[in-house]
Amino acid sequence: MATPEPPDFFTAPPSAPPEPAQSPGSVSHLRRYVSLRGPNTRMWMTAAYFSAALTVGFLVVLGSLFWHVLREEATVGSVSLWASAALVMLFVGPGSNVYVLRGLPQRITRQGVSADSDGVTVLQERKWWFPGEGTFIAWEEIRRIREVHTGGRRLTYFIEFVLDTHRTGAELPNWAEDAESLGLEAVDAPTQFYVQVPKELKERILRMVERTAPLPSVVERTPPLR
Repeated sequence: MATPEPPDFFTAPPSAPPEPAQSPGSVSHLRRYVSLRGPNTRMWMTAAYFSAALTVGFLVVLGSLFWHVLREEATVGSVSLWASAALVMLFVGPGSNVYVLRGLPQRITRQGVSADSDGVTVLQERKWWFPGEGTFIAWEEIRRIREVHTGGRRLTYFIEFVLDTHRTGAELPNWAEDAESLGLEAVDAPTQFYVQVPKELKERILRMVERTAPLPSVVERTPPLR
């Protein structure tokens, strides 16, 4: 009896069930960002205006020097006096402009805190000739994020970051401050730093972190002021 030949067709194995689609509210889909103005913007703008006024003063002194030189009645003493004044104004006027203009964009640019599924980024946006910079912190590094304040009648608000990994000063935002400079209590942690935020944005930043972090408990709430 002949052996029956195998059929020319085969039955395909059942396909694996499709993976469930990730819900829109999952952490990996979240990209949040809170932008805030640099806390020292007014101080640096005032310094820029003052430096510009000194430069105008230098030009006035320099013009007076040439006016005395062109006058035939000018004496050696008066010319020396105006030349000395022009030399001093050269350093305090245009000299200060070089320093102020070099750091002005970085000091007045908008700063922000961004959060996504990977971690938190504290950054400064690009402005003029400042290219911008950011410091990324993975969720695994973060032990605690909370709001703190300093001052008496006039409060200044900060967001505190406590990390379980060591970060050098060069690895932190250049606008970050430490506990010692603010007169706050230091914790037993490899890294602890603060970034200043406006009062009206501190709660928004904390809510952003709570909604984005794998463990919302990373945010610790400070009792409200009475």
